[in-house]
Amino acid sequence: MGKLLRPIKDVGIVGYGAYVPMFRIKSAEIGRVWGVNGFPIEEKAVNNLDEDALTIGIEAARNALKRAKI
Repeated sequence: MGKLLRPIKDVGIVGYGAYVPMFRIKSAEIGRVWGVNGFPIEEKAVNNLDEDALTIGIEAARNALKRAKI
C-alpha cells in the first residue's frame, strides 16, 4: 500500500452554527387548521416571508464563524 497523504495544515471542525426562525405558530392553531388535536409540541418555528433554505443556511454559517471566532 502507498503512503497516507497528510495535510500540510491541521484540519478539523472548530465551530458549528444553527439558526431558528424568529416567528412561531402554536400547535393549537395547526390542529385547528388540520382538524387534529394532541400534538407533542407547544409551538413550531415558522420562516418569515423572506427566509428560505438558503438564507437560513447562510445565517447558520455566520453563527458558526462567530462561534469559532473566525
